[in-house]
Amino acid sequence: MIHVQDQPTTLWKVRRDNIEVECRVRLVPYGIEVDLMRAGAVALTRTFETDAEALAWAEGKRSAREADGWQSVPISASGPASRPSS
Repeated sequence: MIHVQDQPTTLWKVRRDNIEVECRVRLVPYGIEVDLMRAGAVALTRTFETDAEALAWAEGKRSAREADGWQSVPISASGPASRPSS
């Protein structure tokens, strides 16, 4: 059995009416998991076979929220759940 313990990476954050939603992605033994977090707790998890599928789904969720009036929030550059610099 392969043990994968990948640290989550925050792809995006949005806020509306003092509610913040964060999208995190991480590698797991059976694919790539994307979590939508609300108030620091997982509200929804989806698992994908490829990174392209995971990123497309996450982008669709972000776009839908922004179209619904949510505002982008800058992602902190510190901590294990932040987006790596490129």
